[in-house]
Formats: sequence, structure tokens, C-alpha cells
Amino acid sequence: MYIEGIENSSISYSYTKSGITTTRTLTSKTIDEGNLKVGEKITITITFTGSGNYKGKLKVETKDYYNNEPNAPELVGDMIPVVWNGSSWAKADKENTNNSWYNYDKQIWANAVTIKDTAKRTEYKNATVGTVININDVNLMLVWIPRYSYTLRQSYGYQIEGGSTPSQATPGAFDIKFVKTSTTEMGSGKYTGTTPTGYFTPSSFCWGNSCDVESTRSNAGNIELPGIWISKFELTGTISAITSIPNQKNIINQTNKAFFDAIKNQFTTNGETNCGFTGNNYDTHMIKNTEWGAMAYLSQSKYGKYGNSNYKGTNKEIYINNYNGFQTGCSKGAPGTGANGTGSSSTCSYTYEKEPSGTGASTTGTIYGIYDTSGGAYERMMGNLNNSVSQSGFSTSTMPDAKYYNKYTNTTTSIKGDAIYADGTAGFYGDYQTFANSSNPWVCRGAHTNNAVLTGVFSFHPGDGGSANGGGGSRLVLSAW
Repeated sequence: MYIEGIENSSISYSYTKSGITTTRTLTSKTIDEGNLKVGEKITITITFTGSGNYKGKLKVETKDYYNNEPNAPELVGDMIPVVWNGSSWAKADKENTNNSWYNYDKQIWANAVTIKDTAKRTEYKNATVGTVININDVNLMLVWIPRYSYTLRQSYGYQIEGGSTPSQATPGAFDIKFVKTSTTEMGSGKYTGTTPTGYFTPSSFCWGNSCDVESTRSNAGNIELPGIWISKFELTGTISAITSIPNQKNIINQTNKAFFDAIKNQFTTNGETNCGFTGNNYDTHMIKNTEWGAMAYLSQSKYGKYGNSNYKGTNKEIYINNYNGFQTGCSKGAPGTGANGTGSSSTCSYTYEKEPSGTGASTTGTIYGIYDTSGGAYERMMGNLNNSVSQSGFSTSTMPDAKYYNKYTNTTTSIKGDAIYADGTAGFYGDYQTFANSSNPWVCRGAHTNNAVLTGVFSFHPGDGGSANGGGGSRLVLSAW
């Protein structure tokens, strides 16, 4: 902090930092420089003395201690970056000049789309920045989760202005710092005292068969990722023609294997497909539980809805999609409340673009976040207990490679970063907290339209993976490197 343009140095000021107040005489334009801890405040009172007029202004410059710039999104093939122009999605400047595509400090997460029709895809690819993208031409909307490391203060995180006192019912923020692909931190994920230490880089940012075990994460064959793309909405369209777009009915009543195979078959890694993905530096797959956790933690940080100053108190929780018609992007305009089995609605109260009641259902509280993570259809994860297939459609001989699912055992019921048990997030916001079991060995997230207070991005419950198990949906993840 410094005073800019001062023409007279007869200035004194009192300065309070960390509860200690001192009085100083200004001998240079700089008042203070140094580091602030999370939640620490500075109070400055400036007094002008002497005679004459004074001209100047107090200027505060801040810089993140960790140079916290997110990794640039990896656009695969003909993916098109987009921004919201107030009424439509439009082509963005992929160079992000002047933060025009994304700005995580302002809860503007990077969005991109894929186009099914080859001619339209070419047209949009060659179009100028600002060209409106017709949503009817889009088959996938995707949101970028940049690689990060996290740690959690005490049990419930730190309080951001406007947030309630951190508790299990009203948790505070995760400390998150964006990191480069070359950085992999293996800390505890917890503070030491009041100092943000113990940073951990989630295994969702590692692609390979042994990423979830810390001791084998560095094994040959594992690839550290700059980030992941997650479908913006629950999967829509049909199981034979998958989309992820707003204001559409979710795909439900499918087995886990049906979702898994459909995503692999329609968005293959072996050359150009119906949305223009090319090359061998990416993989599309059904969402894993750790990938859901990466989204959840970022939402519960200063970069997500919890850090959005437009929401206060309990409204910092992601709003529920309680429409029992299973339409993507719907919002009640409030978090889920009330007893389990109540609160679903026969109407969509707010669509996804309505501010702030509709956008409050996204992970950012802005239109740039991920929707349907609280309510809508509950979501099936590729997270499994003891390789038990149950009604999923898989068999013990057709279970996919280890990189495609999180394997839990009777003694390993959590993986750091998966937003279940390891970091103490079970029960955050009062969300559902029942783990997979021998009868229902598959992990499900987000809960259902009528699960009321139990719905939320931190909820988890078991499922048998079958098509008749309550109508669950799912979503797609694109890992790129």
C-alpha cells in the first residue's frame, strides 16, 4: 500500500495489523508491504498536518503470495471457447486477453462448447470473436477445473465476508492455490495451527491406473494434468446421442455401464468424432468420484459460489434443482431445506441464466459455473466398493481399467480430495452422508430433487448401478494433457 501523488510529506498515520497499533510519520510514499494471512485485516488512519493543500490518493496493490494464475484451458480439437454476452453464448478470445474469457477471481470459470454438425463446426471455428453460438448447434457445454492444491483450516475452513461462522452446517472456504503441472503436493490437506500449510494436489489431476494411491502416483504411465473439463449440465439427449445443454430433460434410468460405454463410444479418443475431438492427448469418460470432489472443493473456495459476494449466509450454498421434471439448469432460488422426501416442485422456478436466483444453482453463483450438482437427478459416479458389480451391467471381467474408476475397500472408504470422509467434509451443509455397501456398491452424488436439506454438492449415497435404481443421471469428464 502506498500514497500516490503526495506533494507534501507532513503526514502521520496510525496502523493496526494483527491487533497491534502503531503511529508512524510518513517518510516515503509506501505505507506497508508484506504478506497477509488468511482472514487478517489492516486498518489505517491517515492524518494530514501542517499548512497548505495536499493532493494524492491511497493506492492498494495486492498480489497473491502463490502467483495464483490458473493453468490455461486445454482446448481439444475443435472445442470453441465461449462467454455469456448477456443473452446468448458467444465465441470468446481463447488467448483470454484482458480476462475476457475467464477470471476465476471473479467466479468466471472457463466455458467451451462442442458442435456436432461438421459444417457448423467449421463455420464457428473460423468465425470472429463475439459471434453468437446457437445453442441448438451445441452438443456439449464444458467447464474447466484448473489444477490446484488445497488445504482446510481446522475442521470447517475459513470464513469469507458474508459467510456464516464456519460449522458443519455452514462450512467455510477451502484454501486453494492453482499450481502448474510440474507441481504435485502431498501434504495432509489440513492447516498447521492457523497457518495454511499441508497443501495437497487431488488425484483428479492425475490420469493413470495408480493415481489414487499417494505412494504410487509418481509411477511411470501416470500423467499429471493441467486441469479437467466437466460437462456443465447433467447428461441430456439420449443414451445413443448424448448432449449436455440447458433446459433439457436429463438422461435417467440407465445402468452405470450404459453411461460409461455411451460416453466412450460417442466421444472416442481415437481420432475425429461427432464433436471434432482429435489427437491422443485426451480422454473422455464417465465422471469419477474424485473428479466430483475437485469440482466441489473449488466451489467451496473464494473462486466458487462460497466466495461470491452476491450471496450471504446460508445462500452461499449451491441452490437446489428441485424440479421433478428433471430439467437441466433449473433452480429453486434457494438451497434445499426441510425433511427428506419433501420440497420437489412440478415447475422450474428459475432457469439457469436468471440472476441471481437461477445462477445461484451453479458452482460459482454466476452463469459460468456447473449446474445440477444439488438435486435434479442424483448422479452416478465411477466409484466402486470392492469391485462388486451388483446391477451395474458390468461383470468382473468387463470392469474398465483402474484409471476409469475410484476403487474403495472396506478399509479404504475415502480418497483425499473426493469430498467424502478424508478431509472431514461428510455432512457439510447437512448433506446426505451414507457410503457404498455390499448391496449398493456404487457411489452416487448430488442427491435428488426431493431429498430437501440432504441434497448438495457434498452429498453422497450408495446405489446398485442398475437402471431401476431411482432414475439417476450422470455427466462427462474430459481429461486433457
